[in-house]
Amino acid sequence: MVNVKKLLRDIVEKYPSSAVVMMELPTESYFDVNIATVKFLIDREFEGIYISFHRPFKNILSLFEQHKIDTNKLFFIDTATALSKGTGEENPRCIYISKSVDIDELIRAIYITLPKLKGRGRFIFIDSITTIAIYKPLSETMRFSEFLIRIVRKNEVENVIFNVARDLVQKKFIRDIALRVDKVISVAE
Repeated sequence: MVNVKKLLRDIVEKYPSSAVVMMELPTESYFDVNIATVKFLIDREFEGIYISFHRPFKNILSLFEQHKIDTNKLFFIDTATALSKGTGEENPRCIYISKSVDIDELIRAIYITLPKLKGRGRFIFIDSITTIAIYKPLSETMRFSEFLIRIVRKNEVENVIFNVARDLVQKKFIRDIALRVDKVISVAE
């Protein structure tokens, strides 16, 4: 697998104040790249919001702690728990989204969480923008993407990272999002 840290370091150097990045990932290494990306940002004194569509908060928290990621620098917005018909345990670092995956609810959760980020830099990490499209109309997925891009452009947050499974990058809505981001990174296996 290509060195994710080097790719991210190059982006931070090229876009020192803010960037919207789309990462095209192979499904085999999806979560490994997620871990490497979040660890890279946390190790550079960023604090962030991790929006999870793939794994429940409890699972991610445990995996991050195993990889020595300072989870005190992260807040989570968990949609995976509801999508898997589970229930989440109350935690001050996590907002659980209802199973309807309402885009306005996601946006509210981001605005509630942003003021809690106190690090040198702030980021929002979306583990799978394509998963939203499974549950919501494409217009809602695009509206959510546009919202995230807009908050970077208004300097409300420094970085937004969208993850996309490589086998879905040819979908029209993904190509539309790719046209609006600062950088698209294709991570090799």
